[in-house]
Amino acid sequence: MCRATTFNRFRRLLKWKRKNLGYKQPIIIMAIILIVLVGIIEISMNISSGGSNRTSTALKSRYSSDETDYSDDESTSSSEESESSSSSSNNFSTDIKTSLANLKADISTMPKDNYDNIENSTLEKMYFDPTGANPSASSQISAAMNSLKNVQKLADDAKELANKPDSDYTQDDKNKLTNYSTVLNEYLLAFKDYATVTYQDKYTSEDPSTSQSDKQLLIDEMNTARSNWTDKKNQWLSQYNEIINQQ
Repeated sequence: MCRATTFNRFRRLLKWKRKNLGYKQPIIIMAIILIVLVGIIEISMNISSGGSNRTSTALKSRYSSDETDYSDDESTSSSEESESSSSSSNNFSTDIKTSLANLKADISTMPKDNYDNIENSTLEKMYFDPTGANPSASSQISAAMNSLKNVQKLADDAKELANKPDSDYTQDDKNKLTNYSTVLNEYLLAFKDYATVTYQDKYTSEDPSTSQSDKQLLIDEMNTARSNWTDKKNQWLSQYNEIINQQ
């Protein structure tokens, strides 16, 4: 009886252990899996953080290197520009006699009297009846436009005189040539402006059907353009004579 009771107690204890251990085993396994997952996540985050830091460090290093290279390029460029400027400023001739001869030759490529001839020929082409009553109006207009284009070309050529090589002159003579180029260009442009205003206004200002007030406006416009042309021409002549008479 006692042995049977003891055996029964042992069986109940065994059943209890099996029941409780079988219930807790999945929980223990899940806990272990969870711990492993947390460990993996922490390791991944550390690796990612380390890689990001290395990338950031590499980018900073590269950016610093690029800044250094750019600074070196700027220094080299500034040095080259300085050397070029210095070389250009010392490229003038020291031969005063040859320089003066070159200067006089450059401003005399077209004789001074030729400018008067161009003025007279151009203005003659501006004086005509541009209306339909004149059967030659079309050809006269073409001739007038061609004359104005010719004056513009002379003005452009005058401006190019300033681009002559420095080595052909002393610095003083090159400055004179540059100034001469400017006043000749301005004189020719002022003459072209006067010729154009004359072409536009002269016939109408002399037309009997034009009101007196309108005539006066047209005459004033022509006089203003003529005055400007005369002033610019005198400035050019002054420069021309000064250079030609230089000894």
